Amino acid sequence: MSPVLRPSPALLSFASLSLTATLVVACAADTADDPSASGGSNSAQAGTTATTSGGSAPVAGTAGTVVPTGGTGTATGGTGTTTGGTATAGGAPATGCAATDPMLLISDFETGKADVAMVGGRDGSWFLFNDGTGMQLPMKIVNTPLAAEAGGACSSAFAFHTTGQNFTVWGFGLGTDLAPKTGMARTQYDLSKYKGIALRAKADKPASFRMSISDLGTAPEGMQCTDTMDKTNPARCGDYFGKDFSLTTDWQDLQMPWAEMTQRGWGLPIAAGFDAAHAYTFRLQVKGSAAAPANYDLWIDDVRLLP
Repeated sequence: MSPVLRPSPALLSFASLSLTATLVVACAADTADDPSASGGSNSAQAGTTATTSGGSAPVAGTAGTVVPTGGTGTATGGTGTTTGGTATAGGAPATGCAATDPMLLISDFETGKADVAMVGGRDGSWFLFNDGTGMQLPMKIVNTPLAAEAGGACSSAFAFHTTGQNFTVWGFGLGTDLAPKTGMARTQYDLSKYKGIALRAKADKPASFRMSISDLGTAPEGMQCTDTMDKTNPARCGDYFGKDFSLTTDWQDLQMPWAEMTQRGWGLPIAAGFDAAHAYTFRLQVKGSAAAPANYDLWIDDVRLLP
């Protein structure tokens, strides 16, 4: 059964928070096209495992009508129900709530914090970023990981929840480095032995959502692209390889194989494709614009690598 979306402290009146909330503003090198375009993490640092919102293993049932997020077959005869609901736009079908190999885990938030599981050489915490035109919660406390909230996917205890209000340029999001930093400098992480990355996500209403990963050719740290705010520069950083998805109000399992990742076409083009052996930061962005401001509650859970 899908977790119940619970009220969050993040949904408190923005009027009452206006004196204390800290805007999470994108760094100077960010662009109107991409929240993380060139430059470092933009604010609150704070990270997940993956399971899929969906049903249990297929069972012999009747007629095989699909029950979204966890139904079982009906009556007798026929084929059993499918596992895990329907496919999402741009994503793979849900695959059930089977346990994830701990060595593939990035974050499942079951510690009650938005931190990265310290396995496979990975470490870090999640941060928030946005275009600076609205307000994003939760608020960041310096040197403290962002908190997870009760009500995770697949009936788990916790998930990560962020709320964005009135972002009118490109929206808001969150992300995490994959490897521990050296001082303030990001460190490359080798993803070449994996096939992709996946997570479970939902929003309070349908939303356009992008997953991306910065790499040697698209991140300023790789020193191949130009770290600039000049939108006319065809070699600028920030045009990360990624994939677009559509979020709904139900938990969905979203899978992004490296082979399906593309750039958006406004930064330095990398003909060789995504450099999985030299990756830096995983990012998630809810899109917004002047015509359609980003006003969403975003939940994520069970972030993991695909073997």
